[in-house]
Amino acid sequence: MNMILPFTIVFAMLMLAVAVRNKMSNHRLIGELEDLKSRLKASEKEKKLLREEIMRITKKRGVSEETVLSIAGEMARMENNLYHMEDVPGRKQVMKALERMKGAFQAEDYTIVPLLGHPYVEGMNAKAVFMPDESLEQGVSVIQSVQKPQVNYRGKMIQAVADCCRQQE
Repeated sequence: MNMILPFTIVFAMLMLAVAVRNKMSNHRLIGELEDLKSRLKASEKEKKLLREEIMRITKKRGVSEETVLSIAGEMARMENNLYHMEDVPGRKQVMKALERMKGAFQAEDYTIVPLLGHPYVEGMNAKAVFMPDESLEQGVSVIQSVQKPQVNYRGKMIQAVADCCRQQE
């Protein structure tokens, strides 16, 4: 029995040493884990800042506002012509292409406001020319042509519309 007691004490001391070592190791691992978490958070912030910087540089070097307005004007001319040509072969394909172009502008935060065929409302931010049309009710105005479309960038108007309306006189 005398031999068992020292063996038990030695075994208990070894187990205590292993437990202390494991606890210290766990604390070290927890510290490393916390460090990794904070570095990951910092890298996520850096990644976001880099993404924003890339977007800013792309905008700066990308398509200029002048080019967007010029293309929007050409698109308006195409829409005007197609609006007055109902049974022309290929009309639907060209209209779909114009819609895809508008979608590409929207991806860059530009919006071309659709006005062609819509009613003219008094007070619209538009230069209007009124032309008589017997097919419309008295006092009704419909936008029939858009020479210069309204273009918004991030919700703010950067170009007012210049349009031509038909109105019953």
